[in-house]
Amino acid sequence: MKEKNIFFIRIMPGFLLLLIVVMLCICRNRENGKPLACLAMTSADDSFVASVAQELEKQLKTCGNRVLVSFSDNDMNQQINQIENYVAMHPAVLVIQCTGDSSAYDKILERVHDDNMQVVVFSSSGKLEHADIQMVNSSLGRGICAVNLIRSFLKKTNDATTEKPAKLLLLGNAATEADIMTMAGYQLIGEKYLRHYDMKHLKFYREDGKKVEYTDGYGIRCAVEEPTGGLILDKNGDAILNPYYVPDIELITAEKYMIIQTNLQGQQAMDAFLGDRENRDIRIVVAASGEAAVGAASRLEECLSRGDLSYSADKIAVFGVDNTEQNRRLVSEAAKGNGIFRGFVGDYSISKESDNIIRSLLV
Repeated sequence: MKEKNIFFIRIMPGFLLLLIVVMLCICRNRENGKPLACLAMTSADDSFVASVAQELEKQLKTCGNRVLVSFSDNDMNQQINQIENYVAMHPAVLVIQCTGDSSAYDKILERVHDDNMQVVVFSSSGKLEHADIQMVNSSLGRGICAVNLIRSFLKKTNDATTEKPAKLLLLGNAATEADIMTMAGYQLIGEKYLRHYDMKHLKFYREDGKKVEYTDGYGIRCAVEEPTGGLILDKNGDAILNPYYVPDIELITAEKYMIIQTNLQGQQAMDAFLGDRENRDIRIVVAASGEAAVGAASRLEECLSRGDLSYSADKIAVFGVDNTEQNRRLVSEAAKGNGIFRGFVGDYSISKESDNIIRSLLV
């Protein structure tokens, strides 16, 4: 039975870090002929995931490996079948970008824990017992980082011409548990108090409950003025103020906008939203899918060119996810006054994380 070396690294998605990990694993598993490396990825419609898969394939082939890549369109059952097929091939390296609950993957990996196979997993839904290396990302943190981007934009652009609260539309992506946690992070911007999150209904619990108090910033005791059921209480039974709450926004989280993943869906969502003339005063759109954000920005820019929106371009922003070449270009153009795609939540300090991975592997 091979020795297992499970470790965890907390990163914002950072899939390109996997290149180093996989190449080191290949060195330990090289046999006569070309070893096989199999990649089970989530969605080819996501430009970030697709570019990662392409780069991995190129680098692995350069190292002398045969490479198979599959995408599951965020369908967990389809991905499980793909992984089953890969396991039957006994590859030297199996890379899994989890679509759903980690326990389902462990059932497969348990059967190959003594095989000559290095298993590398990306998961944000918990530890996988039978992975050699697991990369865990902070999905909730992505949402919180987006909140900070939004807060900064409002601080810079609010003036006598802008009404309060600012209208903010969330385009969600509930394809995976990680995506849902990211949405929870986004939704914190509209919650005055810390609450438990309902993963099934994609919202914070807000039910009738007993009277609860909190201490405001001036040290004054106040009664919670909204439903108290679902509040997270401190050791004294008091409500906890949410440090990411922005009172000057109107957060829109309609169910029909909660599964928006592709560029086209982003455009269609904006068409539907702006079909109501009362929404022409939109200030901010934030998307949990990188492609959806790009689509939403392009549609809003078309509306701006026709004068269909209440505010000028400098008062409107779209925020997305993923550190891609496309997103960096769009942000650069917006900074020059040629667009409204103003930021994204993506990878940070890749070189530092690479050093951490290498040190962990060597140890």
